[in-house]
Amino acid sequence: MAEDWGTQTDREVLDSLLNVAGKFIIDVGCGDGEFCRHLASRGARVLGVEHHPVLAEQNAKAPVVNNVGFTQAGAASIPVEPNSVDGLVFQNSLHHMYAPDYEKIFNEAARVLNNHGFLCIVEPIANGTFQHVMELFHDETEVRLAAYHAMVRFADPMFGSMREIYFDVDVTFDSFDDYAKHFESMLYNNYTGDIRQPAVEERFHACENSHGSYTLTKPVRVNLYSHLKD
Repeated sequence: MAEDWGTQTDREVLDSLLNVAGKFIIDVGCGDGEFCRHLASRGARVLGVEHHPVLAEQNAKAPVVNNVGFTQAGAASIPVEPNSVDGLVFQNSLHHMYAPDYEKIFNEAARVLNNHGFLCIVEPIANGTFQHVMELFHDETEVRLAAYHAMVRFADPMFGSMREIYFDVDVTFDSFDDYAKHFESMLYNNYTGDIRQPAVEERFHACENSHGSYTLTKPVRVNLYSHLKD
């Protein structure tokens, strides 16, 4: 049965769900590596895997942090030994991956995880005010559904147990300019429309809160799989 955890941050939910101390964790599609460093602060040994060449180069040049490493690779070809990983995390990254590779990606997850490992997939849901504003220039409805269907098709049969958790993330911006800059800084998105078009700004301003800033709500789903089947 799905669980409703109310309004929280990704970090709060994952800290509650994942026991990572002393474990080898791979963050797949790790972006700027910030979550890798957080996992290490909780006692994990972490490898951040990032396919995008610019982000991978930035991670390679970042200050060294104990128990954190980075590599440039795709999710369908993770450069580690079989059965060597305690946990894989896809944090808001699965829907950015090449859909025809989904079967390979989940087979790779099964290859690298040990029998008691976990697979944690965090995905935004195409709903809520965050989606309502963003869809005018970047509608991810179809790719998010494709990622979910691939997860059901390939991950569900691989594991002995699964928890599905829903929660809302409130994202606050001081101004429309801050909102636009947030998206303009995302190297891995290809936008089909103008972020700063009047219609986007109008929808954004409709999300003004009582403090004079702007809060957009993003529904999120976590699927936590554990114990690979024999």
